[in-house]
Amino acid sequence: MLTELPETTLAGVNIANVNVTQATTLLVEAAVARRPLGVHLCNAYTLVLASQRPEYATALNYKALNLPDGVPLTWFSRLQGGGGGLGPVRGPSLMRHVLAVDELRHFMLGGTPESNERLLKSVRRHNPGVRVVGTLAPPFAAVTAAELDDWVSAIQACTPHVVWVGLGTPKQDEVIAALVDRVDSVLVGVGAAFDFLSGAKKEAPSALRGTGLEWMHRLSTEPRRLWRRYLIGNVSFAFLVARELRLQRHDRRRGR
Repeated sequence: MLTELPETTLAGVNIANVNVTQATTLLVEAAVARRPLGVHLCNAYTLVLASQRPEYATALNYKALNLPDGVPLTWFSRLQGGGGGLGPVRGPSLMRHVLAVDELRHFMLGGTPESNERLLKSVRRHNPGVRVVGTLAPPFAAVTAAELDDWVSAIQACTPHVVWVGLGTPKQDEVIAALVDRVDSVLVGVGAAFDFLSGAKKEAPSALRGTGLEWMHRLSTEPRRLWRRYLIGNVSFAFLVARELRLQRHDRRRGR
């Protein structure tokens, strides 16, 4: 069914033209069927990295459902003539939708032991029937082959339907690509969603969501860590989109 989805392509990455409700349905169906699937939340920063690192674009496309995490991708879809059917699908929103599905078992990969404890308390408070069957807080360092083996063993021992991966971009996407053939779970990279759902960080006000300005809230809360991603990254994304649209116009003219 994933092969039949309408897609938008940018920087060599195929992004499904779906909203959060459709994305939830696709994710849950794959999880219940135990189909190998990596789910990546793609935003401007993700796609700029993919344009600079072909191996990263390959990881994003491997047995994957790529979701549009950001209004700029919706704008790009419209410029392509996609009719605006593209997202956006925010990580915290997707996670809340899927955690509310009763029959699923969940595993959390990322964070710290302390932050994961806060996350579990928050998740269980909002979804009393949720089944979180395991957590793993790996060190903040490059992942070794031996560590990947250990993670596979830990995940498989818990038999989750969904593994939520909060290791940051691009690490979480590369880990998902490395694990997707080795576990019987859907793997979903959700970045800072762990912090948002646990209350460790504040989400952007609802008035900013869907406006394309949510990044300003993130930047104001963590300027030292995120200034390069948003200020330089947004400019790079604008150039990336302009180049892609120019190439598409050129291809259409040659096809006449």
